Amino acid sequence: MSGRLILALCLTLTLASPALAQPTPGPAEVIAELYKPVPEPADGAEPAEVAEGPPLFAASLRALLEVDAQRDMNYLDFDWVSGGQDLPDYKDLKIVVVKQTPETAQVRVTFRNYGQARERLIDMVVEDSRWVIEDVYMKAPERTWLSRRLVANPQD
Repeated sequence: MSGRLILALCLTLTLASPALAQPTPGPAEVIAELYKPVPEPADGAEPAEVAEGPPLFAASLRALLEVDAQRDMNYLDFDWVSGGQDLPDYKDLKIVVVKQTPETAQVRVTFRNYGQARERLIDMVVEDSRWVIEDVYMKAPERTWLSRRLVANPQD
C-alpha cells in the first residue's frame, strides 16, 4: 500500500471513531430517563410492560430491592421516584447534577406531584462503565434514605 493510502485510512478512522463511539449517558441523562412521563393506559387497559434493560441500580441497592420484593408486605409501600402510588403527574421537574467526580455523582431532582413538592438527592456511582443509582435521600416530604427504608419496617 502506498503511504498516501495508509495516511488516508488512518485519517478516516481517526475522524470516524468519535462518531462510532456511543457515549454513555451521564448522571443527569440517566435520571431524566427515570422521570420520563408514563403514558396513561387507554380505556382501563393495563399499563404496558417496561422493557428490561441494564440495571438502573447499583448492586448493593438492587439486592435490598430484591429482598423487599420477596416480602409479603413490602417495607417500601410507595413509588420512591414520584412519592406516590398513582401514575405520576410531574410539574416543574428540575434535574441538576450537584457534584460529580469520574466515579460518583449526586443529582438533585425537584418537582411537584399532584401539587405536593418533592425533592430527591440521588447518589450515583459508575458500575460496569455505566452510571447507576447507589442510594436516594427522599428529602421532601419523606426525609429518609431509600436503603434505610428497605431494611427498617416503618410500621414497626
